[in-house]
Amino acid sequence: MAERGNPRAERTRAALIAAGRRLYSERPVDAVTVDDIVQAASVGKGSFYNHFVDREALVRAISSEIRGQVETAVSRANAGVEDPARRMARAVCTYLRFALDGPEPAGVLVRVHSGHTSLTAPLNRGLVEDIEAGLASGRFTVATVEAAVLYVLGVTQMALVGVVQEPTLAYAVSLSQQMCALILRGLGVASAEADLITAQASDEIVRKGAFSVTAAPADATH
Repeated sequence: MAERGNPRAERTRAALIAAGRRLYSERPVDAVTVDDIVQAASVGKGSFYNHFVDREALVRAISSEIRGQVETAVSRANAGVEDPARRMARAVCTYLRFALDGPEPAGVLVRVHSGHTSLTAPLNRGLVEDIEAGLASGRFTVATVEAAVLYVLGVTQMALVGVVQEPTLAYAVSLSQQMCALILRGLGVASAEADLITAQASDEIVRKGAFSVTAAPADATH
């Protein structure tokens, strides 16, 4: 594998990731070959294997990078927010605003599912902790943490698909209100309160664009 820290090697790796991100935003993962990637990146095929053992390794690197950026924005959106229900709605709204601000990386998330449903995945740590906190406090009433994680991830993923397919502000606001309220009700939050929490999160984060991914500081942590 290429040595990290070498400027030329870093440029090549960045070119491969950029090419892969662009192609995976347009086509299913299985429809993109290594040859397609190196051609789009304008590098030799040998250079690809200097950085990634196979295509799946590139997919994982791209997916982790994008989800890491969104999770950083989620952390900013939830800074100082203690209520698990509010944190949940604000996190989902951040993902949907991301689909408006970054259609290419959002397109990748729609098509790539690199183990993101695992409870032990580092990028799911915040979601798992919020659900555990909600269950411990009685805020949420679901059978298991795993069921809640899969439920939230599944609904969020489908909402993300919707905004990627129709990337307009009006639609994103409307969909975020509906889907976030659905998530909170499914977790046990009363309908009227779920609607109120969702309306506030959608207005601040989706409509007004607060906590956008592009504005997130590079050194922020979850």
